[in-house]
Amino acid sequence: MEKIKLVYGRRKRKNGKGLVELEIYFSRGERKYISTKVELLPGEWDGYVVNRSDSLSLNKYLSEFKKNYEKTFKNMTIDGIASTMENLNEYIKPEEEKYPDFLSLMEDMITKSAIRESTRKQHFVAYSALRDFGKIKSFASLTPRNILLFDDYLRKDNREQTTIYGYHKRIKVYVIKAYQMGYIESNPYRMVKIDRGTYKERKPLIQDEINLLINTNFNSLLDKVRDMFIFQIYTGIAYADLEAFDFKKEVVKSGSLYFIDSKRVKTGSNFYTPILPPAMKILEKYDYKLPVMSNQKYNLYLHAIENILGINKPLTSHVARHTFATTVALAHDVPIETVSKMLGHKDIKTTQIYAKVLKSTIERNVFEKMM
Repeated sequence: MEKIKLVYGRRKRKNGKGLVELEIYFSRGERKYISTKVELLPGEWDGYVVNRSDSLSLNKYLSEFKKNYEKTFKNMTIDGIASTMENLNEYIKPEEEKYPDFLSLMEDMITKSAIRESTRKQHFVAYSALRDFGKIKSFASLTPRNILLFDDYLRKDNREQTTIYGYHKRIKVYVIKAYQMGYIESNPYRMVKIDRGTYKERKPLIQDEINLLINTNFNSLLDKVRDMFIFQIYTGIAYADLEAFDFKKEVVKSGSLYFIDSKRVKTGSNFYTPILPPAMKILEKYDYKLPVMSNQKYNLYLHAIENILGINKPLTSHVARHTFATTVALAHDVPIETVSKMLGHKDIKTTQIYAKVLKSTIERNVFEKMM
């Protein structure tokens, strides 16, 4: 019967640290040592990690590392395979050779992860950016230098810092997985600092700009994009919810008005929002089935509309949501608590961000008129 335990400092290292390894002792007297990749100074080990700010997370990682191999031996027993070093090496070999490179690992794990579909799409957007970057594919190419080069690559398209941080945040999940599975010797993100940044103040459309949008004739494609944008402006729903919108399943009637009574795709929180007359006209135009497309294409075509109309504000799906909150709702004295419920915000503080934008816009407009 095999015995498994964590051992420390079997071999001295030049940096004065010792490596924590998993020692597997087989009944034949054979021993196998497996690196956990955790290196510690002598005073940081006492049968477990001590005297470090990250002791808790490291001990949790080491415990899971040990449990994974204990589980492997149980599976071998169930499969009728004797617990020998040779059999263990053969048993775990397919898992070690499963992913030929990092992009394969990332793609497979995104596909199989138990995450919301909207989140999965975001992770695939980050994956596509990394693939298009081209310098990170193999596990060996996961270096701090290449992470920084990837960061520079993302900046070429003038993305906001918060957007860039989001790409790194999603990719980092799979880099850590690669590290935990032993594909890389260290996590390159531990040597690279990516600033979170702050969101730029979004500028909602004023009523004159909304009217310009409604009254302008575009080509067939841009007409559809404009119509989806107007539908968002007069319902406040996020684009992920627009993509999933089903009139028969999500809409209820109260008095003369129709309401969307549903849950947000992104957060799962409930929202209840009216379908105001301009939005209802859009539904009637398309026989209650909206002509949606990917959010990426949608935003791209919105920028084309923005240029055609000469609107000096970036048009995005989220700007429509802000416009609903400010120009359509708050500016018409709808209580902020009601707006929060319409938008499906879990925390009213998120809704208060829109109120702040509205206040600054009003003050600026008043100042301009007085001058």
